[in-house]
Amino acid sequence: MATMRDLISDTRRQVFGALTDQMNVLATNYVAGATEVVLDMDINGITAGKTITLGLNVLYVRGMDAASKTVFVVPGYDNSPQEDCASGTFAYINPRVTDWYLFNQLNSEIKRMSASDSGLYRIASWESPADPTWQTYDVPPEAFGMTALLRVRYRLPGSTDVWFDIPSRSYRTQFGDTGAIIRMLRSIPSGTTLQFFYKAPFVPAGAVVDDIETVCGLTPTMQDIPVLGATFRLMRTTESQRNQITSQGDSRRPGEVASMSNLQTSQLIERDYEKRLREEAGRLLQRNPYKLEW
Repeated sequence: MATMRDLISDTRRQVFGALTDQMNVLATNYVAGATEVVLDMDINGITAGKTITLGLNVLYVRGMDAASKTVFVVPGYDNSPQEDCASGTFAYINPRVTDWYLFNQLNSEIKRMSASDSGLYRIASWESPADPTWQTYDVPPEAFGMTALLRVRYRLPGSTDVWFDIPSRSYRTQFGDTGAIIRMLRSIPSGTTLQFFYKAPFVPAGAVVDDIETVCGLTPTMQDIPVLGATFRLMRTTESQRNQITSQGDSRRPGEVASMSNLQTSQLIERDYEKRLREEAGRLLQRNPYKLEW
C-alpha cells in the first residue's frame, strides 16, 4: 500500500534524481514545538539562517552549539506543522525542497484530479433500508459533496447477493438548504436494502502515513498521477528560480544546461500526466459504462 511518504519520495526522485541534500540524524527524540534539536553527526556545516526539516517540521536555525551537537531553532517555519519525531529520524539540512512543500503540492494534485476536466473521481457508496411508504432516502453527510449518482440498486427480498439495478429515470436527487434526498419514482419492495453508488472528489491526506487508497480514494493504478503533476509543476518553479536576476543560487554553464531546459522537460512530463488522466478516465468509464436505459 502506497502512503503519502512514498509519493513524496517518488516526487523528489523525479525532480532531482539522486539525493544530494546534506543530511543528519536525530540523536534524541524531538518534541513538537521544541526550540532545540540534538543531532548525531557533526553540525559544522549548519549555520544560522538555514532550515532543517524533520518529517513535515520545517525549523529555522538561529544558532548552534558544536560541542553538544545542539541546534537552536524556531519551529513552524513556512507555516509548517509541529510534530513529534523519534530519534533516528533523518534531518535534511537546507534542502532544495521540503517534505512539507511536497506534501502540500501532492495534496493539491489529488484535489485537482477531481476537477471536471480530468474525468476522474472516487467511487463511494452508502446503504439504506427500503422505505415503502415515502420512497425517499436521505443523503448522508459524507456524501453531500458527491457530483453524481453512478448506480442505485436494491437487494431482492429473501436473497443475500441478488441485486436489481434501478434505471436513472426512476429516481431523482433533490437538494435543499440542510441536505439532500433521493426520491424513488417506482415502488421498492419492503424488507430489502438499497445501495447508492456515487461519484465523489478525492480526499487530501492529513498525514504522511495516510494510505493513498483507503484515505484519499485513489485506485492503485492512479497513484502515479499526483507524482507526475507535482513533478512538472515543481520543474517549472526550478526554471523560474534559475532565471532570477537578483541572485544565482543554482548557476548554469551555457554549454551544460541550456536556458529553459527545465521548462521543456516539464512540458514533456505534463504530456505524460495528461495521457495518464485520459487512460484512467477510460478505465473508470469501462467500470461504470453509460447505459441507454439509464
